[in-house]
Amino acid sequence: RKSENVSAYDDGVEMVDPNTIILSNSGVRVSFSDVILSKPSETRKLVVFEQEGTVSYKIEDRMFDFLDWEPSKKYQTVQYTGKGSFVIELDQLGKSNIVEDAQNHTVTIKIPRPVLDTIEIDPNEVEIGDKQSGFLAIGDIKLTLSDYNKIEKELRKRLKEKFDVYSNGQQADDLALKAVYDIYYPVVKAVDSDYELKIEFI
Repeated sequence: RKSENVSAYDDGVEMVDPNTIILSNSGVRVSFSDVILSKPSETRKLVVFEQEGTVSYKIEDRMFDFLDWEPSKKYQTVQYTGKGSFVIELDQLGKSNIVEDAQNHTVTIKIPRPVLDTIEIDPNEVEIGDKQSGFLAIGDIKLTLSDYNKIEKELRKRLKEKFDVYSNGQQADDLALKAVYDIYYPVVKAVDSDYELKIEFI
C-alpha cells in the first residue's frame, strides 16, 4: 500500500524580487536597491559643482521722495561675493530609480538633474561703497531694516541670475553623473562584482 503522505514536488527554484539577488554559495540574499538606498543617509545633499561670483547693487536716496532731480540724489554701491552650489538630493531616490538588468548584468540609477541650491547672504560680508551725491544732497544715506531686506533680496536675485545659466547647468550635469557613479560603483561591486553601473538622468 502506498503512503498517503505524498510530498509536493520541489524544483529548487525560489521566486525573488527582480531587484534581489542571492550571492552564489552563500545563501545570503542582497537587494541592490536596499543597499544603494542605504547610502544617501550619509550624503543626503550632494554638491556636484560650486562657483563664486560677485554682484553689485546701487542704492538711491533722494532729498525729497517726490523730486526726481539728479542734484538732490545720493548713491551708494553695495557689492557682495557669494557662492552658488548645484546639488542633487540623493534622499529623494526610491526603488523606482534603480533598475537592474539581470540579463546584461547592469544596474542603472536614474537621478534628478542638479539644481542651484538656495543662496544665503551673509550681512557681515556685504561691502558698502563710498557715497556719491549731487551738489544739493547733504549727509549720509541712512538705511532702515526694510532697506537691508530689500538689498539682501536684490543681491540674492542677481547671484541666482549669474549662476543659473546654461553653461553652468551643463557642467553640473557632467559632474553629477561622475560624482554619483563614484559613490555607488563600489557599492554595486560589493554586491556582485559581475555587475556594471550606469547613471542616467530621469
